[in-house]
Amino acid sequence: MAVRTKKDTKVKNLWIRTVHIVFIAVLLAGMQLAVSNEWVSRVFLASPSQIFEEFIYMLKENTLWPHLFVSLQEVALGYAISVVAGIGLGVLFVSFPLLEKLIDPFMAAIMAIPKTAIMPLLIVWFGVGFKSKVILVILFCFFNILYNTVTGSKQTRVEHLKLAKVFRASRAQTVFKVLLPSALPSIFNGLRVTAATAITGVVFAEMAAAKNGLGFLLNESQAVLNTPRLHLIIIVVTVLSVLFVGLINLIERLVCRRWMPSRNI
Repeated sequence: MAVRTKKDTKVKNLWIRTVHIVFIAVLLAGMQLAVSNEWVSRVFLASPSQIFEEFIYMLKENTLWPHLFVSLQEVALGYAISVVAGIGLGVLFVSFPLLEKLIDPFMAAIMAIPKTAIMPLLIVWFGVGFKSKVILVILFCFFNILYNTVTGSKQTRVEHLKLAKVFRASRAQTVFKVLLPSALPSIFNGLRVTAATAITGVVFAEMAAAKNGLGFLLNESQAVLNTPRLHLIIIVVTVLSVLFVGLINLIERLVCRRWMPSRNI
């Protein structure tokens, strides 16, 4: 296989980004034409210009930022707890197989509970405020991170474990210097999936019952048929999810830099 130069890689990346930009431009132009020419009712679809005007209006009225800040707080706390608890419990499961056999059935049972079914209970137990949203984020994210950690750790090469045993590594050294590094790709895969899921969980919870947040804005916009605002909130949620996933990808590259194979071939 021929070796790709850095110039070839840059040209390829530029071409891919150009395709993305052209696709988005064509989509926005189509939306603008469809609404302006009344091919589609404005109740069902908002034009990019209307969405932008609504964005400027919400900035002037300071309507967007307070709700966005609340949702981000809920996501950040719930996701952080999920990461710490998921990776921590995953390490314990791998270190103590008996503990996994004892607890895993209960974990599987809780994971199987439909989130739509448990949301009313969370509201009864913790109210419509901050706590119930954070707990729902944890339910959306924790199990994915936990099982990705366990799966990745169990896929550690036998040769590496034998080498650790030869050098008389302690249990802690084996976990943190052999098992966890081997599990990093699987762990980051779980983090990447749950990065978008966390924001989805918060919006879902806020739509079910909330006094503020992006989900609350979605419900409010739908109630008054404010289609531009409805589209704007959906775009904001989408952009947040993409940025969150991009942040996880960046962290993965920084953490796993020395183990990543070269991609220039």
